[in-house]
Amino acid sequence: MSHTVLITDCDMGPADLERSVLEPAGWTVVHGSCRTEEDVVAAVREIGAVGLLVQYAPITTAVLGACPSVRGLARYGVGMDNVDVATAQELGVQALNVPDYGAAEVADHTMALLLGLLRGVPTWSAATAAGRWPARGDLPEPLELRACVLGLLGFGAIAREVAARARAFGMQVLAHDPFVPSPEMEAAGVRPVEFDDLWRGSTAVSVHAPLTAATTGLVGRSALGLLAQGSFLINCARAGLVDRAALEAGLDEGRLAGVGLDVWWEEHADQDDPLLCDPRVVVTPHVAWLSPGSVRRLRTSAARRLLDVLVADEAAPTSAGGTA
Repeated sequence: MSHTVLITDCDMGPADLERSVLEPAGWTVVHGSCRTEEDVVAAVREIGAVGLLVQYAPITTAVLGACPSVRGLARYGVGMDNVDVATAQELGVQALNVPDYGAAEVADHTMALLLGLLRGVPTWSAATAAGRWPARGDLPEPLELRACVLGLLGFGAIAREVAARARAFGMQVLAHDPFVPSPEMEAAGVRPVEFDDLWRGSTAVSVHAPLTAATTGLVGRSALGLLAQGSFLINCARAGLVDRAALEAGLDEGRLAGVGLDVWWEEHADQDDPLLCDPRVVVTPHVAWLSPGSVRRLRTSAARRLLDVLVADEAAPTSAGGTA
Protein backbone atom coordinates (compact mmCIF):
# COMPACT_ATOMS: atom_id res chain seq x y z
CA MET A 1 0.00 0.00 0.00
CA SER A 2 1.26 3.45 -0.94
CA HIS A 3 1.82 5.89 1.91
CA THR A 4 1.09 9.07 -0.04
CA VAL A 5 -1.47 11.75 0.72
CA LEU A 6 -2.40 14.34 -1.89
CA ILE A 7 -3.54 17.80 -0.87
CA THR A 8 -5.67 18.41 -3.95
CA ASP A 9 -5.88 22.15 -3.29
CA CYS A 10 -5.33 24.46 -0.33
CA ASP A 11 -5.14 28.26 -0.39
CA MET A 12 -4.14 28.53 3.27
CA GLY A 13 -0.39 28.35 2.78
CA PRO A 14 2.38 25.69 2.67
CA ALA A 15 1.64 22.18 3.89
CA ASP A 16 3.75 22.43 7.06
CA LEU A 17 0.87 21.70 9.44
CA GLU A 18 -0.29 18.66 7.48
CA ARG A 19 3.26 17.34 7.24
CA SER A 20 3.75 17.76 10.99
CA VAL A 21 0.87 15.32 11.51
CA LEU A 22 1.36 12.83 8.68
CA GLU A 23 5.11 12.55 8.08
CA PRO A 24 6.07 11.35 11.60
CA ALA A 25 3.62 8.49 11.01
CA GLY A 26 5.39 7.54 7.78
CA TRP A 27 3.20 9.27 5.21
CA THR A 28 4.40 11.43 2.33
CA VAL A 29 2.45 14.62 1.63
CA VAL A 30 2.22 16.10 -1.86
CA HIS A 31 0.74 19.60 -2.15
CA GLY A 32 -1.08 19.93 -5.48
CA SER A 33 -3.12 22.62 -7.21
CA CYS A 34 -6.02 20.61 -8.58
CA ARG A 35 -9.06 22.65 -9.62
CA THR A 36 -10.82 20.25 -11.99
CA GLU A 37 -11.81 16.59 -12.02
CA GLU A 38 -9.11 15.90 -14.59
CA ASP A 39 -6.48 17.57 -12.41
CA VAL A 40 -7.38 15.40 -9.42
CA VAL A 41 -7.40 12.14 -11.37
CA ALA A 42 -4.06 12.91 -13.03
CA ALA A 43 -2.40 13.82 -9.73
CA VAL A 44 -3.74 10.78 -7.88
CA ARG A 45 -2.58 8.43 -10.61
CA GLU A 46 0.84 10.04 -10.89
CA ILE A 47 1.70 9.61 -7.20
CA GLY A 48 -0.55 6.68 -6.29
CA ALA A 49 -2.28 8.65 -3.53
CA VAL A 50 -4.39 6.69 -1.06
CA GLY A 51 -5.57 9.73 0.89
CA LEU A 52 -6.88 13.14 -0.14
CA LEU A 53 -7.08 16.44 1.68
CA VAL A 54 -9.55 18.61 -0.20
CA GLN A 55 -10.61 22.24 -0.10
CA TYR A 56 -12.58 23.19 -3.23
CA ALA A 57 -11.59 20.51 -5.77
CA PRO A 58 -14.55 18.49 -7.11
CA ILE A 59 -14.46 14.94 -5.78
CA THR A 60 -17.22 13.55 -7.97
CA THR A 61 -18.45 10.10 -8.94
CA ALA A 62 -16.16 10.25 -11.98
CA VAL A 63 -13.12 11.13 -9.86
CA LEU A 64 -13.75 8.45 -7.27
CA GLY A 65 -14.39 5.82 -9.94
CA ALA A 66 -11.15 6.71 -11.72
CA CYS A 67 -9.06 6.66 -8.53
CA PRO A 68 -9.39 3.19 -6.94
CA SER A 69 -6.21 3.74 -4.91
CA VAL A 70 -7.96 6.35 -2.73
CA ARG A 71 -9.11 4.89 0.60
CA GLY A 72 -9.99 8.03 2.51
CA LEU A 73 -10.43 11.77 2.16
CA ALA A 74 -10.97 14.70 4.46
CA ARG A 75 -12.35 18.07 3.48
CA TYR A 76 -11.10 21.32 4.95
CA GLY A 77 -14.45 22.49 6.29
CA VAL A 78 -17.88 21.49 7.49
CA GLY A 79 -19.78 21.36 4.22
CA MET A 80 -19.30 18.43 1.85
CA ASP A 81 -21.09 19.83 -1.19
CA ASN A 82 -18.05 19.38 -3.47
CA VAL A 83 -17.67 15.72 -2.44
CA ASP A 84 -19.92 12.91 -3.67
CA VAL A 85 -20.29 11.30 -0.26
CA ALA A 86 -22.78 8.66 -1.41
CA THR A 87 -20.43 7.33 -4.09
CA ALA A 88 -17.53 7.38 -1.64
CA GLN A 89 -19.53 5.22 0.76
CA GLU A 90 -20.47 2.80 -2.03
CA LEU A 91 -16.79 2.43 -2.96
CA GLY A 92 -15.65 2.01 0.64
CA VAL A 93 -13.88 5.38 0.73
CA GLN A 94 -14.17 7.15 4.08
CA ALA A 95 -15.21 10.78 3.45
CA LEU A 96 -14.73 13.08 6.44
CA ASN A 97 -15.29 16.71 7.27
CA VAL A 98 -14.05 18.87 10.15
CA PRO A 99 -17.24 19.91 11.94
CA ASP A 100 -16.00 21.91 14.90
CA TYR A 101 -12.97 23.97 13.93
CA GLY A 102 -14.54 27.42 13.50
CA ALA A 103 -18.03 27.57 15.00
CA ALA A 104 -17.14 30.46 17.27
CA GLU A 105 -15.58 32.46 14.43
CA VAL A 106 -18.60 32.00 12.16
CA ALA A 107 -20.92 32.97 15.01
CA ASP A 108 -18.82 36.08 15.68
CA HIS A 109 -18.91 37.02 12.00
CA THR A 110 -22.65 36.43 11.79
CA MET A 111 -23.11 38.80 14.72
CA ALA A 112 -20.78 41.36 13.14
CA LEU A 113 -22.91 41.44 9.99
CA LEU A 114 -26.15 41.40 11.99
CA LEU A 115 -25.16 44.20 14.36
CA GLY A 116 -23.73 46.29 11.56
CA LEU A 117 -26.98 46.08 9.60
CA LEU A 118 -29.36 46.57 12.52
CA ARG A 119 -27.43 49.62 13.66
CA GLY A 120 -26.97 50.91 10.11
CA VAL A 121 -23.17 50.96 10.27
CA PRO A 122 -22.52 50.67 6.49
CA THR A 123 -25.09 53.35 5.66
CA TRP A 124 -23.93 55.79 8.34
CA SER A 125 -20.29 55.22 7.48
CA ALA A 126 -20.93 55.97 3.79
CA ALA A 127 -22.89 59.11 4.73
CA THR A 128 -20.07 60.31 6.97
CA ALA A 129 -17.48 59.68 4.24
CA ALA A 130 -19.65 61.76 1.89
CA GLY A 131 -19.48 64.70 4.27
CA ARG A 132 -22.89 64.37 5.87
CA TRP A 133 -22.47 65.20 9.55
CA PRO A 134 -24.92 64.81 11.14
CA ALA A 135 -26.51 62.55 8.53
CA ARG A 136 -30.15 62.36 9.50
CA GLY A 137 -33.49 62.78 7.87
CA ASP A 138 -33.62 60.46 4.87
CA LEU A 139 -31.52 57.60 6.30
CA PRO A 140 -32.99 54.64 8.22
CA GLU A 141 -32.65 55.00 11.95
CA PRO A 142 -30.58 52.37 13.81
CA LEU A 143 -32.67 49.75 15.56
CA GLU A 144 -32.76 48.99 19.26
CA LEU A 145 -31.29 45.51 19.57
CA ARG A 146 -33.37 44.45 22.55
CA ALA A 147 -36.49 45.20 20.52
CA CYS A 148 -35.39 42.91 17.66
CA VAL A 149 -36.18 39.24 17.12
CA LEU A 150 -33.53 37.01 15.54
CA GLY A 151 -34.70 33.93 13.64
CA LEU A 152 -32.28 31.04 13.15
CA LEU A 153 -32.89 28.73 10.21
CA GLY A 154 -31.15 25.63 11.53
CA PHE A 155 -29.95 25.00 15.05
CA GLY A 156 -26.60 23.27 14.83
CA ALA A 157 -23.35 24.20 16.54
CA ILE A 158 -22.91 27.58 14.85
CA ALA A 159 -26.53 28.64 15.32
CA ARG A 160 -26.31 27.81 19.02
CA GLU A 161 -23.27 30.04 19.36
CA VAL A 162 -25.13 32.81 17.53
CA ALA A 163 -28.14 32.37 19.83
CA ALA A 164 -25.99 32.80 22.93
CA ARG A 165 -24.47 35.99 21.54
CA ALA A 166 -27.81 37.44 20.42
CA ARG A 167 -29.40 36.75 23.80
CA ALA A 168 -26.51 38.55 25.48
CA PHE A 169 -27.54 41.63 23.48
CA GLY A 170 -31.10 41.27 24.77
CA MET A 171 -32.58 39.89 21.55
CA GLN A 172 -35.37 37.34 21.53
CA VAL A 173 -34.34 34.30 19.49
CA LEU A 174 -36.54 31.96 17.44
CA ALA A 175 -35.31 28.83 15.67
CA HIS A 176 -36.56 26.28 13.18
CA ASP A 177 -34.84 22.95 12.75
CA PRO A 178 -36.87 19.78 12.08
CA PHE A 179 -33.99 17.64 13.35
CA VAL A 180 -33.59 19.24 16.78
CA PRO A 181 -36.12 18.48 19.55
CA SER A 182 -38.01 21.48 20.92
CA PRO A 183 -36.85 20.89 24.53
CA GLU A 184 -33.24 21.14 23.34
CA MET A 185 -33.92 24.56 21.82
CA GLU A 186 -35.85 25.72 24.86
CA ALA A 187 -32.97 24.69 27.13
CA ALA A 188 -30.76 27.06 25.12
CA GLY A 189 -33.19 29.94 25.70
CA VAL A 190 -34.57 29.76 22.15
CA ARG A 191 -38.22 29.45 21.12
CA PRO A 192 -38.83 26.68 18.55
CA VAL A 193 -41.21 27.65 15.74
CA GLU A 194 -42.49 26.28 12.45
CA PHE A 195 -40.79 27.31 9.21
CA ASP A 196 -43.37 29.93 8.19
CA ASP A 197 -43.59 31.36 11.69
CA LEU A 198 -39.83 31.92 11.72
CA TRP A 199 -40.14 34.36 8.82
CA ARG A 200 -43.31 35.99 10.07
CA GLY A 201 -41.92 36.64 13.54
CA SER A 202 -38.32 37.73 12.92
CA THR A 203 -36.74 41.13 12.48
CA ALA A 204 -33.72 39.34 10.99
CA VAL A 205 -33.17 35.75 9.88
CA SER A 206 -29.75 34.10 9.92
CA VAL A 207 -29.29 30.98 7.77
CA HIS A 208 -27.47 27.99 9.30
CA ALA A 209 -28.62 24.95 7.31
CA PRO A 210 -26.50 22.50 5.30
CA LEU A 211 -26.72 22.67 1.51
CA THR A 212 -28.42 19.56 0.15
CA ALA A 213 -30.78 18.78 -2.71
CA ALA A 214 -33.67 19.38 -0.30
CA THR A 215 -32.40 22.73 1.02
CA THR A 216 -31.18 24.32 -2.23
CA GLY A 217 -33.21 27.49 -2.72
CA LEU A 218 -34.96 26.97 0.63
CA VAL A 219 -34.88 30.73 1.21
CA GLY A 220 -37.06 31.68 -1.72
CA ARG A 221 -39.98 33.92 -2.61
CA SER A 222 -42.39 32.07 -0.34
CA ALA A 223 -40.20 32.44 2.74
CA LEU A 224 -39.04 35.99 2.09
CA GLY A 225 -42.60 37.02 1.26
CA LEU A 226 -43.55 36.33 4.89
CA LEU A 227 -41.12 38.91 6.25
CA ALA A 228 -42.33 42.27 7.45
CA GLN A 229 -41.21 45.31 5.48
CA GLY A 230 -37.73 46.41 6.48
CA SER A 231 -36.41 43.03 7.65
CA PHE A 232 -32.86 41.64 7.39
CA LEU A 233 -31.20 38.46 6.13
CA ILE A 234 -27.79 37.03 7.06
CA ASN A 235 -26.15 34.09 5.30
CA CYS A 236 -22.78 32.76 6.43
CA ALA A 237 -23.64 29.17 5.46
CA ARG A 238 -23.94 28.34 1.73
CA ALA A 239 -25.07 30.68 -1.05
CA GLY A 240 -27.20 27.98 -2.69
CA LEU A 241 -29.59 28.02 0.27
CA VAL A 242 -30.85 31.41 -0.91
CA ASP A 243 -32.64 31.93 -4.21
CA ARG A 244 -30.89 34.95 -5.68
CA ALA A 245 -33.89 36.18 -7.69
CA ALA A 246 -36.06 36.02 -4.57
CA LEU A 247 -33.46 37.97 -2.59
CA GLU A 248 -33.33 40.67 -5.27
CA ALA A 249 -37.13 40.85 -5.28
CA GLY A 250 -37.12 41.21 -1.49
CA LEU A 251 -34.77 44.18 -1.78
CA ASP A 252 -36.79 45.74 -4.59
CA GLU A 253 -40.04 45.40 -2.62
CA GLY A 254 -38.51 46.75 0.59
CA ARG A 255 -39.11 43.57 2.57
CA LEU A 256 -35.36 43.39 2.96
CA ALA A 257 -33.78 46.53 4.36
CA GLY A 258 -30.37 44.91 4.52
CA VAL A 259 -28.57 41.70 3.64
CA GLY A 260 -25.29 40.36 5.03
CA LEU A 261 -23.53 37.66 3.02
CA ASP A 262 -20.27 35.81 3.57
CA VAL A 263 -21.03 33.46 0.67
CA TRP A 264 -21.76 34.14 -2.99
CA TRP A 265 -23.33 32.08 -5.75
CA GLU A 266 -19.97 31.81 -7.45
CA GLU A 267 -16.81 31.46 -5.39
CA HIS A 268 -15.44 34.67 -6.90
CA ALA A 269 -17.98 37.50 -7.07
CA ASP A 270 -17.93 39.82 -10.10
CA GLN A 271 -17.08 43.29 -8.82
CA ASP A 272 -19.52 44.81 -11.32
CA ASP A 273 -22.43 42.67 -10.11
CA PRO A 274 -25.34 45.07 -9.38
CA LEU A 275 -26.23 43.18 -6.22
CA LEU A 276 -22.67 43.44 -4.96
CA CYS A 277 -22.83 47.18 -5.53
CA ASP A 278 -26.15 47.62 -3.67
CA PRO A 279 -25.44 49.71 -0.54
CA ARG A 280 -27.97 47.63 1.41
CA VAL A 281 -25.94 44.48 0.77
CA VAL A 282 -22.82 43.86 2.87
CA VAL A 283 -20.57 41.14 1.47
CA THR A 284 -17.43 39.50 2.84
CA PRO A 285 -15.39 36.98 0.79
CA HIS A 286 -16.13 33.68 2.57
CA VAL A 287 -14.01 34.55 5.60
CA ALA A 288 -16.48 34.04 8.45
CA TRP A 289 -14.53 30.99 9.60
CA LEU A 290 -11.15 32.68 9.44
CA SER A 291 -8.75 33.32 12.32
CA PRO A 292 -5.19 32.16 13.03
CA GLY A 293 -6.52 29.59 15.50
CA SER A 294 -9.23 28.26 13.20
CA VAL A 295 -6.74 27.73 10.36
CA ARG A 296 -4.47 25.69 12.62
CA ARG A 297 -7.38 23.65 13.97
CA LEU A 298 -8.83 23.04 10.53
CA ARG A 299 -5.65 21.85 8.89
CA THR A 300 -4.33 19.72 11.73
CA SER A 301 -7.75 18.19 12.45
CA ALA A 302 -8.27 17.28 8.79
CA ALA A 303 -4.84 15.64 8.67
CA ARG A 304 -5.37 13.76 11.93
CA ARG A 305 -8.80 12.50 10.93
CA LEU A 306 -7.48 11.30 7.58
CA LEU A 307 -4.48 9.64 9.22
CA ASP A 308 -6.74 7.71 11.62
CA VAL A 309 -8.81 6.43 8.69
CA LEU A 310 -5.81 5.40 6.61
CA VAL A 311 -4.08 3.63 9.49
CA ALA A 312 -7.29 1.74 10.33
CA ASP A 313 -7.80 0.80 6.69
CA GLU A 314 -4.22 -0.46 6.40
CA ALA A 315 -4.60 -2.58 9.51
CA ALA A 316 -8.00 -4.04 8.56
CA PRO A 317 -7.86 -7.71 7.51
CA THR A 318 -8.94 -8.51 3.97
CA SER A 319 -11.19 -11.43 3.06
CA ALA A 320 -8.04 -13.36 2.23
CA GLY A 321 -6.66 -12.81 5.69
CA GLY A 322 -4.00 -10.27 4.68
CA THR A 323 -3.97 -6.54 5.20
CA ALA A 324 -5.61 -3.89 3.09
